[in-house]
Amino acid sequence: MQFRYKVINEQMKIATGVLDAVDLDAAKRTLSENQWQMIELSEVKGWSSMLGKEIKGKVKYESVSAFCSQMAMMIRSGANLVRGLEILQAQSEDRRLKEVIETVFRGVSRGNSLAQAMRATQGALPELLINLVAVGEQSGMLDSVLTSMAEYYERENFIRKKIASAAIYPVIMTVVLVGLIAFFLGFILPEIMDLLTQNGQKLPAITQFIVDSANFLKAYGLVLVAVIGGFSLVLYRLFRIPKYRYYLDDLLLRLPLLGKNSRNVVTARFSRTLALFLHASIPIVPILNSMENIVGNEVPRLAVVRARERMIRGETFASAFGQENFFDPLVIQMMSIGEETGRLEELMQEVANNYDKRVEIGIARMVALVEPIFTIIIGIFAGGMIISIALPIFNMANVVK
Repeated sequence: MQFRYKVINEQMKIATGVLDAVDLDAAKRTLSENQWQMIELSEVKGWSSMLGKEIKGKVKYESVSAFCSQMAMMIRSGANLVRGLEILQAQSEDRRLKEVIETVFRGVSRGNSLAQAMRATQGALPELLINLVAVGEQSGMLDSVLTSMAEYYERENFIRKKIASAAIYPVIMTVVLVGLIAFFLGFILPEIMDLLTQNGQKLPAITQFIVDSANFLKAYGLVLVAVIGGFSLVLYRLFRIPKYRYYLDDLLLRLPLLGKNSRNVVTARFSRTLALFLHASIPIVPILNSMENIVGNEVPRLAVVRARERMIRGETFASAFGQENFFDPLVIQMMSIGEETGRLEELMQEVANNYDKRVEIGIARMVALVEPIFTIIIGIFAGGMIISIALPIFNMANVVK
């Protein structure tokens, strides 16, 4: 980060300039070390600073899980936070995580709490983790919280990898299909066009359609790509608006197989996170305030908001969430039993495990269904191309006879 300063220097003159520092506190220490009296200090804003920044993403869930597990181990062993972070930084193989640990290490070394130091990573670590770490520090259960978070992010990482693995086959087949079409239209069709049109006969409808499509793509291909790109950008911006994002999420949840799997993923995440918050002994309203931003879908997010308002008015968990159509009856029944027996945390964890199994089965079914569908699609396109070439050749052979 860059900071613009105005100071009184050692010659007792007013000086201005720009310095690089990790954060505002580091910039102030730099001025103090130079024995300058600070007048003004502010972060540089604008295009120049944005272009000079390195684009950095969030830490992967796999690395977050490992970080939580190792930190819990360090704390249980009796090592202090500074020493534990120093060891983890030296051992980490993830470059992004190493940078994050370095930032956290500097914050803790300056006397900040672990949660405050983690919040200084500017979004690299999940907000859920930071909030629960703060609760763990206040309650003296930091090692227990970190262990629970390690299990949570390990499971989230597993589900994400499952979904990514299921998407590999469709992506590969789509690339193969596009490559097949491009090769046919760009290389094979031009080579045989003279042969197909030399006798002046009218081309079959399917052949004429493919020839016209190839000519259109040659003439307007770039324009078509630009239009599709612009339309995609408009949709992307539009669906970032909560109102329209709700319509998209609602449509996706209504799709036959994808919608059911998405619902199971959200339900598993909701139940597991609720169990995690209950384990940390966080009050109900703050739990639901955080849950609102964790589910990852606008439809259940609004369901959580409405349920939270009902609970503020005095309704129970089961009653508040039972009025929302998104949640399955099984979830509501487990909530009701958990509230009656005082085992809500335990039962929500069991619900999460149950829906995790449903997600795995659903993903396996999707993969099994996608493979024949793409095989049929590629077969239709390949067969159509072959027929478009074969028909005029057969017609030519009949004319010769």
